[in-house]
Amino acid sequence: MMRKINTVLNHTAYAFFLLGVMSGIAMTALIFVSTLMRYLGGHPLRFSDELAGLLFLTLTFLCLPYVLNKGRHIRIEILVNLMPAGIARIMDFIGVVVLLTFCAIFAFESWNFMNFSFSLNSRTDISSILLWPWMAIMPFSMMLCILIQLSHGFKQPTTDTASAEDAI
Repeated sequence: MMRKINTVLNHTAYAFFLLGVMSGIAMTALIFVSTLMRYLGGHPLRFSDELAGLLFLTLTFLCLPYVLNKGRHIRIEILVNLMPAGIARIMDFIGVVVLLTFCAIFAFESWNFMNFSFSLNSRTDISSILLWPWMAIMPFSMMLCILIQLSHGFKQPTTDTASAEDAI
């Protein structure tokens, strides 16, 4: 049962990651085209700044669960490596508790913010892009991060041995 849950979490995080990467590619293409139009045509795309910001939000929050699952998030291990193993495990546990607390509070608050945006039918200023669907990415991403962290237990997800040199 746990294996199936982990498989679903892994595939979901990877699908979110791919969507995030695609939004990053779209954001880059949009900024490139807008820049070309500004300097060659004299008129940039009217909506490019708003959409680029929303695509960046998408890139950031859709990639977070996958990066957490793979243990590739930013960590400062200098202190942990200097400590005895018992204290390092305690520090690891505290780090996980802080992460879970942050994700839970962020998910709750961003859900309320998204609901408020939905009730107002909020849109961007220039291009009138509906905002609540973009805002929905934040609480779902944080909830997926919580589920992924719980699937790893109360210890940090480990990185691949090939990527260990990237740790600070």
